[in-house]
Amino acid sequence: MTVREVLLLAASYLDEKELLSALSGGGEEGEAATLLECFNVIENEIALDDYPLKRTERLTFEKGLLPYRSFSSPPVDVCAVVSGGERIRFKMGTEGVLAACAEAEVTYTYAPKRKSLSDSSEHGERISPRLMALGVVSEYCLIKGRTEEGKLWGVKYREALRSAGILRHPLSVRSRRWA
Repeated sequence: MTVREVLLLAASYLDEKELLSALSGGGEEGEAATLLECFNVIENEIALDDYPLKRTERLTFEKGLLPYRSFSSPPVDVCAVVSGGERIRFKMGTEGVLAACAEAEVTYTYAPKRKSLSDSSEHGERISPRLMALGVVSEYCLIKGRTEEGKLWGVKYREALRSAGILRHPLSVRSRRWA
């Protein structure tokens, strides 16, 4: 799914003819730039809150330390370190990942890079253009001060996340009973 495809759908939901023509022409200024910023916010929100982007890379540790700059994308969280087919215990420090190995496959989550109109989303097919467009419209309405409309679009966006099966459920603790 391309960014332009999502933004054109969002502009059609907003029923903004000028915005549709600006996006069709390829301009990234004015309201089209605002809509693009909303796309970047929503893609980042989905990656950090609901559907993490994961990557596995073979990386080399320097004296037990794997600097964060060694990753192809800045990591948000490290999920696993595997060396020689075995999981290795690790610790995330301020400078990088600490583990007792020389080379390992590291699985981590990361935040998506900022996009332009010609780029594609990093979420692939799991996140539909419609779902992304609903989030973009909600964010756009909130930025423009159309809070009631933004709330309505936000409800549709959250429901689309829930329907797609990617909305994380908040943790809840059962209430105590004194019997």
